[in-house]
Amino acid sequence: MKQMNKKMNPVIGWFQMNLGSLLGLMALCVIVTLMSDKFISKDNFLNILKSVSTNMMLACALTMVIILGLIDISVGSTVGLSGIICATLIGSGKYPVWQVIILCLAIGLLVGAVNAVLIAYIKIPAFIATLATQNIGRGLCQVICDGAPVRCSEESFTKLGTTTFFGGVSITVAYSVFFVILICILMYKTRVGTYLYAIGGNELAAEYSGINVRVITAIPYLIGGFFAAFCGVIWTARLGSGSPTLGQNFELDAIAATALGGASMSGGIGRIGGTMIGVLMIGVINNGLNLINLNSFYQLIVKGLVVAISVIIDVMRKKRTMKS
Repeated sequence: MKQMNKKMNPVIGWFQMNLGSLLGLMALCVIVTLMSDKFISKDNFLNILKSVSTNMMLACALTMVIILGLIDISVGSTVGLSGIICATLIGSGKYPVWQVIILCLAIGLLVGAVNAVLIAYIKIPAFIATLATQNIGRGLCQVICDGAPVRCSEESFTKLGTTTFFGGVSITVAYSVFFVILICILMYKTRVGTYLYAIGGNELAAEYSGINVRVITAIPYLIGGFFAAFCGVIWTARLGSGSPTLGQNFELDAIAATALGGASMSGGIGRIGGTMIGVLMIGVINNGLNLINLNSFYQLIVKGLVVAISVIIDVMRKKRTMKS
């Protein structure tokens, strides 16, 4: 029995740590169920899983950045940039699919590297640095395709985003599960995760303790750039075309998910498990608003309010901690 309890402890600990987020997710599901009888169905659940799969990857990468006390608002534009380059090159029929995908992933890494250099080495504030790369990425999207969508119907490519298995589960869900597992291993089975929390808690103390702050700070931005580029490729494969507007507001969904998952915007606090629940909450919110046919403009308002409320709760929680 003692051995079983030891094995159960991590699971129980996870539920205890994320109890608030889990209760919030359950409450959301109940509310949406009352609003629409279409919510409780196999097809709708599969649709939610498919819709949140890319945000899951972006949000987990962004959680690492937020643990550092930093931000990355360039992931959405990187999604769009890799997607439009992918669609343009594959649509031309001149290049093998695998070469184009590798190029797009390399571009994502390049964007991440630029962010890392600007923030970790040149010490430009993270918001300003990623705002700059966001605008550059959006501009390049428009320039490359002259502001018009680019079609790419190569079957071997589109299958990467449209294949289903196990009765309708999208292959994008499998991609998401794979990369989230890798992130969890990196965060909780290597020193990188420990160093991220140390830097987010007190950067100066972490540097004095011998941690290479610049290198560790660069890692989340490289991962974020890679994940964003991968998401751009997958979205392009799903749609069979690339659009210069692809990825707009993706960073808002990712930030909202991390905030709902309990990550502190001032750094040092955040868990991948909580972010995963936050992503599902955002997915349920989006799905519920779509089911009741709420205008997309109002959806942005709702998600903005979610981020604001989550940050207010975080600030209030910190004030209580300081007083006690």
